[in-house]
Amino acid sequence: MARIVSLTAVPHDPTLPISQRLAALGKADPGALPALAHMETLRLELEKAAPDAIVVVGSDHFGQWFMNNMPTFMVGKASRLKGPFPAETGSWGLKESDLPIDGALARKILKGGLERGVDFSYSDEFIADHSFTIPLDFLRPQGDLPVVPLFINLLAPPVPPGWRYRQVGNIVAEAIEDDGSDKRVAVIATGHMSNSVGGPGMMRSLQEPETEWDRTMWSLIQKNDVDGIVERSTWDQLYAIGNGTPGFLGYVFALGLARGSKPSFAELVATTAQPACAFLHWNEATLKGERA
Repeated sequence: MARIVSLTAVPHDPTLPISQRLAALGKADPGALPALAHMETLRLELEKAAPDAIVVVGSDHFGQWFMNNMPTFMVGKASRLKGPFPAETGSWGLKESDLPIDGALARKILKGGLERGVDFSYSDEFIADHSFTIPLDFLRPQGDLPVVPLFINLLAPPVPPGWRYRQVGNIVAEAIEDDGSDKRVAVIATGHMSNSVGGPGMMRSLQEPETEWDRTMWSLIQKNDVDGIVERSTWDQLYAIGNGTPGFLGYVFALGLARGSKPSFAELVATTAQPACAFLHWNEATLKGERA
């Protein structure tokens, strides 16, 4: 059967590729360097895992779907993953992506979900925004592997409670392993810690890089208290911290994929360079329940 050989959860903050370019010139904010270093560490971990394909779990930021038409969980099964949007390449200088999609694996996840109680939406017409392209650019810059994009709604209420993201993550792991091949699969999930976009809380990290909510949730992550995390991960609870904080459900999805395994790598970066960033990784041994 197919195996999940690497699971990674990282942020997709557009300031990170900007800092990466500035770092190459020796001009980056020193507070951004730890986040860039963790991205490099996880790039090497992914490389060491030698995957055959990558499942990428991200969200759409109202670039193509809005309040009147938003899939909750959607598998992208087109032949290619293309993105990000022109506004993102223009505003943030993001690189364009054009990667093959592993259609067989995409259909297996779709079918496996339906068999296990997840009515996935699916599409052959979509654009992958920065939540997909930034993690891929950092963690697999070669762009040499087929991918499967899995869209999860983090922005447009009604949004399912945290337990559903955990449950669907678990089901996706089962569907991947039921692939019937000897494929080595890596999963990259992405989201936020406390985050606010376009409002008065957007600049809060300049005065308060790490909020009380960040400290509480990070403590639960370090304890691997998934039940405690899920209990605090409803839309209303997360939105009250900041309008982008429901992006944390991307991490809850990753915890579901991990199925109780404790991360082999866990680092939180909280500086004034960007909103708080969490970096999690599970290697193949820890995903099997072995000691990290």
